Formats: sequence, C-alpha cells, structure tokens
Amino acid sequence: MADSIFLYKRTTKRLTPDIFTKLAASLNLKGKAAETDEALFIGDGTRSLAFARPCATFAGLLFFADQSVSWGECAEKPVSETRARSWAGELLKKFDLAPKGGDERIRLDFDLEAFQTEAVVFNGKERRLVKAKTDVMSKIALNGVPVVGPRGKVRMIFKETERPVMMHVGLWEGLDVFEERELVREHDVLRAVREGLARRDECGKRPYDIRDVRLVYFADEYRGGPDLLAPEYHVEVEFRDPRRTEKEQIQGPRQVVRLPAYR
Repeated sequence: MADSIFLYKRTTKRLTPDIFTKLAASLNLKGKAAETDEALFIGDGTRSLAFARPCATFAGLLFFADQSVSWGECAEKPVSETRARSWAGELLKKFDLAPKGGDERIRLDFDLEAFQTEAVVFNGKERRLVKAKTDVMSKIALNGVPVVGPRGKVRMIFKETERPVMMHVGLWEGLDVFEERELVREHDVLRAVREGLARRDECGKRPYDIRDVRLVYFADEYRGGPDLLAPEYHVEVEFRDPRRTEKEQIQGPRQVVRLPAYR
C-alpha cells in the first residue's frame, strides 16, 4: 500500500453514578446524581457537572461549569500554571480519565500544558497588561498526528483557586485499529478545495489564499455505528477583499474546509 493511515475504533469511558458523585465532590459539588440513559448530572443552581454516556451524541464528554464566577472577568491573582496543571493531572489520574492507546501499532502522546492569559485593563487614566486567568489544555497525538475536536481534548479555566470554573474533558477509555487505509496526498486535497471553491459563484469572483493545511484526527460527535476516530485534512482559506489593492488588504474572513484524509 502507498502511504497509509489508521482509522481507530474508540471505547467510551463509563462512569457509574457512585464514581460520578465522587468526581463531583472533588469540585465541591454535592448532591445526588440525576440519571438517564444518555447522561449523568449534578447541579446546585450555579454549578453543574454533566457526563454523556456511551451512545449519546457527545459520548464520553465530561463538562463542569461554575456560573457563580465570571469566566471573562480578570482574576485578582490567578492560580499558578504549576498548581493548575498539577490539579488537572491528579484529577485525570484519580478517576482514570486520561486517554489510553492499544496495541503496538498505536503510539499515543498525551500531555497537559498550562499558561496564563493576559488582558489589557483601563482605569480611565492608563492601560495595564494584567494576568486574567490560568488555562490548562491538552496536547494529544496518535502516531504523530494531532487529535482535535470536542471529544478529543482537555480544557480547564482556573481563576483564584485550584478548582476550575470550567472543565471540558472529552477523551476515551481505549483504542483499537479499525482499518488501515490509503492516505490522501496533500496536493490532491488542495486541488479538491480549489475545485470546490470554483463552483461557488460568490467565491469564484473573490480572490483567496490557502493559509494552512493540517492533517488531524477529528474527534467528532457520535452518529451511530462504530465510534470511529478518523483522519481529516483541515484547510484554512482566507478570502480577500476584491475592492482593495494588495497593499490595502487586511485580514479577511476565514473558513476551515474539512475533507477526509483516507480512501
């Protein structure tokens, strides 16, 4: 076979109501879990934790939100990157939430990165750059190909305390090789994108630039059948203003075109 790539079948994490309740307690959220075929939920009016069970649209997604705190308002003293990353790592380890690989054909790279987001504040006299919040995000790759999408990432927002005000954990419990398929070449993808844009009347009259081409595994919604993690090309297209000269151009609207990376 020419250059090939794997499609993976993922096994969704299962949380029992008891484990889910303990996980909620680690977020200072107490109560009895509400239970349906598709989800588990605990809420107290301002904070809530939900988990999508297998066969739900976002199967395996764990989401926490604290609405008693403004996510956009600058924290007086955001928790340090080290403490935020440590808390996130300990939670994933304690409740066995980190993604797992499979046989020797699957090389899984998983890491957490923490950084502080800054904001400009103005008091009426001067502008200052201040640290607004601390973010934790995951970096996941399968055989060197990045994993992106709502069911393939960790994202947490921290303010003054070690417990996050927002937590999104969309991972899997296991992976198996489903198929090995031929990898579509990048220039074939670019040709398909250009042909597709040429068929659009509004785009055919408007110049554009290809800004980025990425090969990724996109962890999309579950739509029934085998729960697959499949490779895609994400092509970022920027449209230029035909009324402006080359020197007058500013950043125009952008669109990401998704195309399968296998055949």
